[in-house]
Amino acid sequence: MEPCCQCLGVLLWAGVTSVVFGARLEDAQAIGFNEGPRSLHWEKELKQRGISVTREVMRPQAVEVLQSYFALICLR
Repeated sequence: MEPCCQCLGVLLWAGVTSVVFGARLEDAQAIGFNEGPRSLHWEKELKQRGISVTREVMRPQAVEVLQSYFALICLR
């Protein structure tokens, strides 16, 4: 999943040099997740700090994982 606002802050402090994700923000929002506000330029800001971003790796499979997780938490 694309980093949320909290994850973005942690990435800067943790010394992470690259971020790889599959699902996009809109994928999470489509099933009811609200990741909170973040900068519209978050990817550019990470790159300016030396953190590479690789997007949409195996996106269909990542969306399936999100959907499965959401189904699990909704059954509780």
